[in-house]
Amino acid sequence: MALVSVEWLRKNSHDPKLVILDGSFGNPIEKSDSENKIIPNAIFFDLDKTFSDTTSDLPHTMVSEQKFTDEVQKLGIDDDSKIVVYDNKGIYASPRVWWMFRSMGFENVCVLDGGLPEWERVGFDVSDGHKTPGSKGNFVPEFNPDFFADKVQVKKAILENTSEIVDARHPNRFNGLEDEPRKGLRRGHIPSAKNLYFNDCLCDGKLKPTSELRQIFSKIDSEKPTIFSCGSGVTACITAFAAYICGFEKLSVYDGSWAEWGSFC
Repeated sequence: MALVSVEWLRKNSHDPKLVILDGSFGNPIEKSDSENKIIPNAIFFDLDKTFSDTTSDLPHTMVSEQKFTDEVQKLGIDDDSKIVVYDNKGIYASPRVWWMFRSMGFENVCVLDGGLPEWERVGFDVSDGHKTPGSKGNFVPEFNPDFFADKVQVKKAILENTSEIVDARHPNRFNGLEDEPRKGLRRGHIPSAKNLYFNDCLCDGKLKPTSELRQIFSKIDSEKPTIFSCGSGVTACITAFAAYICGFEKLSVYDGSWAEWGSFC
């Protein structure tokens, strides 16, 4: 079960094994009162500062196995925890958190469909602060490198035509019709990549029905390994998540994405 509804989360909120993670970009507590809304008992998963490699010149790249181990244990994550991750945009950063846990061998993790906006829409109560983690967790990650691709692997996939490359950016960025939001990056896309805008997988911040997603992914050869890219490896995880829901099995995320390719390649 990779995707759960807000109703499911409300019903199971008293499960002692349940851990709710707020994967929103930027700590909502540090924002204005109007944005200071948290699903009750959620623990903040700091994707910007803690769970991105701050030693890298690239944004949002994966942290080391040891760093991930140290930080998730601080959050109280155990081997038998049941993790639900959400964000305050609906579905935006939460699939990146889901992807990270899966890459570290943690299977019992799912994304909250619609996130905080859907939770509020149905009228469920919100909190004004995150839960403080309790005792140190015992989960020991084991990184699986197959979840990520680097530029060498992407170049090989292009030369040998061994993988599909899917770019999750807006079509205008993919087609070089507008500048990139990060300075110093040229316009355009990775050679042979196909454009599948991440927002096309969503409707009002929720994942589209599987039947619609399969139609969207019909232009992608599911028999080939698929490498997902975007601007910095975050929204690529939305399309990778949607592909997983559709039954795709050979998936990886190009962690450097266009932030790297548009600078060096």
